[in-house]
Amino acid sequence: MAFFEWDDSIALGIPTVDAQHKALFGWINTLDEAVRNGNGAEAVGEVIWKLITYVSEHFNEEERLMLSYNYPGLAAHRKEHDKFVLRLREIQVNYNDGHEMSENVLDFLTEWLVCHIKGTDQGYSQFIHKQGR
Repeated sequence: MAFFEWDDSIALGIPTVDAQHKALFGWINTLDEAVRNGNGAEAVGEVIWKLITYVSEHFNEEERLMLSYNYPGLAAHRKEHDKFVLRLREIQVNYNDGHEMSENVLDFLTEWLVCHIKGTDQGYSQFIHKQGR
């Protein structure tokens, strides 16, 4: 299941955020492809690092957006982001320690992102759209 094709069912209607979400799925798909093709530990490790970097940048931008609209759920949303980044770093450490990147890990990344967008992100998206800006 790790490979994910974007569809509008998870679009938030905020073009910059939707573009970033598409890019996140792209990084997960790149990681999936690197693992499946046996591209080597260095290549997979590099993709993991780029994914962590991009996720962190995206989450920071999303949180700034929520802050600019005084979104009341920002603190809880930030906690979800922090837990996911921590999990990504654990995956990176485990991989660097010689553990294989399993399909379960790749599935987790995809499933978490889909659930987060369809759940938590929809909350702030609806809030922003109601603000009429």
